[in-house]
Amino acid sequence: MNCGTTRMVILWLIAAAAMAQNPPENGDPYVSRGNPTSPNGKYTWIVRTDNPIRYELVDTSDGKALAVVKASYPENDMLNIQYAKANGVFWNSDGTVVALDELNRRRAGRLYFFTLRNGTVHEIASESIIPIPESAGEGRVVVDPGWVSPARIRVRLALKTRGGTFVSEYYLIDFTDLNQPKLQPIR
Repeated sequence: MNCGTTRMVILWLIAAAAMAQNPPENGDPYVSRGNPTSPNGKYTWIVRTDNPIRYELVDTSDGKALAVVKASYPENDMLNIQYAKANGVFWNSDGTVVALDELNRRRAGRLYFFTLRNGTVHEIASESIIPIPESAGEGRVVVDPGWVSPARIRVRLALKTRGGTFVSEYYLIDFTDLNQPKLQPIR
């Protein structure tokens, strides 16, 4: 890679990190991030705030729910609704993979991946790709900053050790094979 290309990649990553921070470092931490609607407009994520609070992936042509995820804070009080609406939805450019990232509040909430093919949706829990180490007191995977190519998304494993130390580890998840995502640590 030449020097100009390297600089462009670094600037892009800085800009992407600023836009996708989970929660954002500046401004309202309870705003949604990403885009709930797929690039082709065929699907959208909706937050249902009746009891229990949940996220629904809906086919926009007929309103049919294709996937339902119960929120980490499912009781429908005002604070939990605020947390649920602060989700992040990150679609790859061709709409075949979407990351649903709940608000990262003290390593609570979850990150889910969904693959979409021919109207069929398959859920992949982030923990099945990046397990939380047993040595961690708390931990979760978050989108940070997001898609770096049509098949690769950068994520962060946010950990609090049993000793109280905070650690972040970064990874690329490659969805070239939708059935077998591959994990690559970033060092």
